[in-house]
Amino acid sequence: MDKPHKDQVVIITGGAGGIGSRMANTFANHDARVVIAGRDKGKLDKIADAITGNGKTCLALTCDVTDPVQVEKLVADTVEQFGRIDVLVNNAGGAMFVKPPEKLRPEQWRAAIDLNLNSVFYCSAAAGERMIDQNSGHIINISSVAGIKNSPAFVHYGAAKAGVINLTKSMAVCWGAHNINVNCIAPGLTATEGVAQWLPAKTREDGSPVPPLEYPPDPQNVADLTLFLASPGSARISGEILPIRALNEIV
Repeated sequence: MDKPHKDQVVIITGGAGGIGSRMANTFANHDARVVIAGRDKGKLDKIADAITGNGKTCLALTCDVTDPVQVEKLVADTVEQFGRIDVLVNNAGGAMFVKPPEKLRPEQWRAAIDLNLNSVFYCSAAAGERMIDQNSGHIINISSVAGIKNSPAFVHYGAAKAGVINLTKSMAVCWGAHNINVNCIAPGLTATEGVAQWLPAKTREDGSPVPPLEYPPDPQNVADLTLFLASPGSARISGEILPIRALNEIV
């Protein structure tokens, strides 16, 4: 049986989060060699230990993706360990602050742009250089529907995620000649443990279940889409934005 992800070298930033850890497990279960990166070593090690305990390959590397020096080390250490980088998933991010724009302080704005936009550029540039040398690669950026529609509760997050969308399209054009696919997933509200308090009920007032397509996606849905975008089946897809959300979520 063909295994398109076998031995793929995959870096996932924000690898200790609800979506990132699901991505790591999904790629590992398809026999990829996974590198998870983030700031919390304890959480990263716990996830990596569980994956390696199942006979799969996962390396946990501590990295603050807002620091280009640390990002370069992440990429260099991955290449030293595995010899190449086939897939980069820029998953690190977060809304951080829920404030109207007049209450948002300059340092909070800068921190949000650093985490949600600058980090995508730093990681993509560092990994992209290696991918150009090997004449192949997949870069998958995780944006948000907040980057497509208005986001009045967190203007900083929406602006950064909109930047990720434009960066995706531009990098796809820049690196297409080097056989590097660059795409973007834009999740809406996703059913992770961290947002449990905002999730709607799974049943309607009459007791009937909410249809799956009308309920927020599960982290596994995002992981499965990421897996597809790193597969041969997406070979002719680049520069695209793929929202994944409940049908009744306005975008």
